[in-house]
Amino acid sequence: MNVALILDVLLIILLLATIVYAVVLHRRLAMLRSEKEGLETFLERMSQATAKADASLKGIRQAAEQTQTLLNEPIVKAQALRDELLFLIERADGTAERIADATSGKPQPAEAAPARRPARRAPPAQPQPAPPEAAAGNDGEARSQAERDLMNALRNVR
Repeated sequence: MNVALILDVLLIILLLATIVYAVVLHRRLAMLRSEKEGLETFLERMSQATAKADASLKGIRQAAEQTQTLLNEPIVKAQALRDELLFLIERADGTAERIADATSGKPQPAEAAPARRPARRAPPAQPQPAPPEAAAGNDGEARSQAERDLMNALRNVR
């Protein structure tokens, strides 16, 4: 009987250890399951936030493209106006020099070639009639040509 009693006690001790180990294992598995649900919730929220951020970025890109489109047109017009003004300034400088030469009594050279227009502007579709001052002589002719050029430039801008 001694041997049977010892084996029974040993079996009871091993069964108690197994029960304790099973309880600890059950608690750990329950904790992992609760953390899995929390992790799934976190991943779902993260996915939703990523989708919202992606949609926001698409909206920002569209707004940037629209803004760029809206700004390009005035920029092109401003560059054309700048070129036209440069042309008119060159033309006015030449006219001022001719007027100064005419009033100082120096002989005038043959009509100089007109300054080149910027390549960005197309010539007007139809010539504009000359104002009545065109018949006033050489100074009036130069002045009226500059006025015509200015008027054409203003009409082309519209």
